[in-house]
Amino acid sequence: MSENQQTAAETVIQISAEKRREHFTAGMIRWILNESNSASWEKDLPQKCQALALEAKNLGNLPSEGVKKAQATLKAAPAAVLYWLGLYTGFFWVIPGAALGILGSYLISDSIYGIFKAGKDARFFRSFLHYLLRMENADGVISDQELASLRTIIEFIPASSEEKLQWLTAIESPDGYQKLEPSKDLNESEKEQILSGCWGLALCDGSDETEREIFVKFGQELNVSAEHLKRIQQKMEAKLTHYTFLVEETLTTAMTLHPEFQDYREKAADILSLISLKPVSQKEWVKHIERLLAKNEPQSEFKNAEDEFAPQIMLTGLLLARFLSTVAQDTGKTVTDNFQRQCREAGLATRLNTLSASIDQAAASLD
Repeated sequence: MSENQQTAAETVIQISAEKRREHFTAGMIRWILNESNSASWEKDLPQKCQALALEAKNLGNLPSEGVKKAQATLKAAPAAVLYWLGLYTGFFWVIPGAALGILGSYLISDSIYGIFKAGKDARFFRSFLHYLLRMENADGVISDQELASLRTIIEFIPASSEEKLQWLTAIESPDGYQKLEPSKDLNESEKEQILSGCWGLALCDGSDETEREIFVKFGQELNVSAEHLKRIQQKMEAKLTHYTFLVEETLTTAMTLHPEFQDYREKAADILSLISLKPVSQKEWVKHIERLLAKNEPQSEFKNAEDEFAPQIMLTGLLLARFLSTVAQDTGKTVTDNFQRQCREAGLATRLNTLSASIDQAAASLD
């Protein structure tokens, strides 16, 4: 074996089948919930299923730039996963710091380069990193985890090696953002995406007065009016509240589908900590699940097709329950039966059976 072949072989990190299913499950839940207000989510779902299944299959195939770098980027994986999942679905509010230290794998498929279709380039990313670094550093500290996450993000941004080297150098110092001069040619949409990302970061971390002040300063620098800046804040806060509600409904729906949910609450908490935008730990999710179980009232079945988000919540609940049933395979049929019953009661059987079949087909390809 040549030296190059050996290096390539060494950089392939072994990922378990369960980790691949976890990646697929969390990715699909996040995508469905992010797309909850989209009119085309049902049409796009089969394609997203296949794309995420491909990503899950490719976990561990790191860029061949040496074992040390491979191991370093692997540790940074969680925020990178969340960032890119948000990025190519068009939501710049899934950003570093949202859920660090959770998942030892990351996404590495051609789908991330779909960003080219949106016309993004190094000019935009340089500007985005400039403001993101400043928001990250609002409290005077950027943690080692946040730095590792930013390195991983930079690794996969489609830009020249010269640009990337400049960015990597900049993030190593608290005032490094000064080396990343933001573009003066940003359009209104790009400005809003940058500001939305920065405010999303502040919300996920828990915004304080310092972050509010620096966000107002960003708006002034980007020549965004105070009224528009307020609308961006309100939109992001509404999205976070809505998304948090949908995650909770996903949990309660999965509890109605899985007959032995209480025995797999730790596994469920693993997924919930990945899909939550706020940094809620696995242990905190376990405690929350236990409180719901103790009350014996975690479930609210959907029996009306008029419920606005019933289709999305039923599918995300199915995804979570399906993941748990792969851990305890003897419950798989019960999960299916419960899901089909709820679909019939909700008057959504025809609509959801086709979509669930796409999910099952993609998930089956991971085995």
